[in-house]
Amino acid sequence: MDLIKDYFFTGYNLFLEQISLSFSEIYGTFNLVIVIDILLLFGLFYWIWLKIRRTSLINILPGFFGILILILISKILGLLAFFYALVFLLIVLLVASVLIYGQELQKIVEISASNKKPDKIRLLDRHEINNFIKDLTNTIILLSKSKIPALLVIKTNKPVGRLIDNGTALNSPFNKNLVIDIFSHRSGLSAGAMIIDSGMVVSVGSTLTDAAPKKFIFSLGNPALKQVALHWEAIVIVTYKNNDYISLLHKDNSYSKLSLSSLERVLKTILMSR
Repeated sequence: MDLIKDYFFTGYNLFLEQISLSFSEIYGTFNLVIVIDILLLFGLFYWIWLKIRRTSLINILPGFFGILILILISKILGLLAFFYALVFLLIVLLVASVLIYGQELQKIVEISASNKKPDKIRLLDRHEINNFIKDLTNTIILLSKSKIPALLVIKTNKPVGRLIDNGTALNSPFNKNLVIDIFSHRSGLSAGAMIIDSGMVVSVGSTLTDAAPKKFIFSLGNPALKQVALHWEAIVIVTYKNNDYISLLHKDNSYSKLSLSSLERVLKTILMSR
């Protein structure tokens, strides 16, 4: 027992000495070059944040930042096994991110190469949101009464860049006549979802998935609709061809057979509480 205590006590003292030595080395070498190095690192992270803040990649940035901090701490404390394990994990995550978000990364590179900035969507104030909800509600009611099948996806808080890319970019102010015209003619633009962000129709014909089927189903049973409602926390609204029902999905909440008043109430609850 005494041998085990001496073993851990000696290890603990060596650990403290290693920490003291590491901090002494940092303090002894802390100069203008180190300050510039730190500023450049934060500048790089800020540049990356500017490039991906409107994409789904923003969700994984804190994880990468946390791993880098742990790598720095493990290096300072001399925890070599933990350090190399974290480096390996970082490499695996980088490769996985490239595979999962390849299309978004390609778009970021293309925009950077052409010096083209993505269109900025102006945020609405509460009065404008209220007016937008009224216009949206009236449009949905007209679609349902006319039995025009339609699928509308309204962005809430999370970026929906991947959903926009799966359709045709439009960037037009939301307008009842525009929505009715697109879905009533059953053109290629009406074969998928209409993506709406802050009162702007940013994309039409989005199939919401990279592996687009031949016929994209406007139904709550479509797993792509559930994925959008859960993962992107967007509002998904569906009208149908054979009845005047209105369905709505948001997160894990599902509403069906919504009336004018109930639809407006649900939209206000979601959009005006952000």
